[in-house]
Amino acid sequence: MYNLNRQLRVGALAGLALVSLLLGAPIAAAGADDLIPPGGARRVVLFEGYELAAALHPWDRVAGLSRYAYDNDLLQRLVPHLRQIPSPGSGFDVNIEGLLTIKPDLVITWSRKPETVDYLKRRGLPVLTIYPEGMEDLARDLVLLGRVFDREERARRVAAAMAGSLAELRRRLSGVPPGSRPRALWTWGKPTIVSGNKGVVPEMMETAGGRNLGAHLEDFNRELSMETIVSQAPEVVFIWGSASYGVDTLLHDPKWQATPAVKNRRIFKATRASTWSPRVVALAWWMAGCLHPQHISEADVQEATERIYRECFGIPFTSLP
Repeated sequence: MYNLNRQLRVGALAGLALVSLLLGAPIAAAGADDLIPPGGARRVVLFEGYELAAALHPWDRVAGLSRYAYDNDLLQRLVPHLRQIPSPGSGFDVNIEGLLTIKPDLVITWSRKPETVDYLKRRGLPVLTIYPEGMEDLARDLVLLGRVFDREERARRVAAAMAGSLAELRRRLSGVPPGSRPRALWTWGKPTIVSGNKGVVPEMMETAGGRNLGAHLEDFNRELSMETIVSQAPEVVFIWGSASYGVDTLLHDPKWQATPAVKNRRIFKATRASTWSPRVVALAWWMAGCLHPQHISEADVQEATERIYRECFGIPFTSLP
């Protein structure tokens, strides 16, 4: 069952922790002190976290990237020599020969594939893992990358810009009563796979003034039966930007016709921007505009997104987040 008071308390506690982090509290990560040399790493392979790292302008120290980074619209704008940076595969499928050829002094990947992490360590590679489960984790990982690239002050400024923008969004929506917060779902690779209560997306949905119908699921995502989804009566549905289906898929699917979201045509698809990125702040403003257009206008979303792009990446905003 959705519990708004619990979510607000969690948000307040996360905010206090984030303030402590931004004021310079030390960043702890398992084994990080042993992995990061004085002055930062010099030859880093980024299997994950490349959009977070992009805010730090670290490209003189990036020796390798995930193959998925080549198709990232943000990196294409920020890194003119993007395809000249070698790619030894990805966090899903590491090309170990290519990785060893690069001779990295640090490999950054995600912690959700421990077998890959263990394999890389057995090959003698220094591995740092990240997997942010909320905005506090995301800010902590950003500052950790600041240490990796010897740009910690810059990382804290970016984290502060993100926190400030989200605080302004919360302030703008603070007068919305609980009963006026729409019941919402975020769907992933399949329309029946929805966000649970872990990860960055559920926190963004709450910040944007939605009631996450997956808040009772103790997981990052989980597949639900269509009967369960219909019984929850979602008023708004957000679709992951990289999903192979779109708005019209749900609008014309007979199984979804009974949902208020389809009846009122309140189905929205995000862009492919990473949620492990400062761009998640722009995502929160976009979600708020979809959920509460009477409070957050398209101009508000545009202005907030423009500010995030300029403050975090040093470039103007050119399209929806």
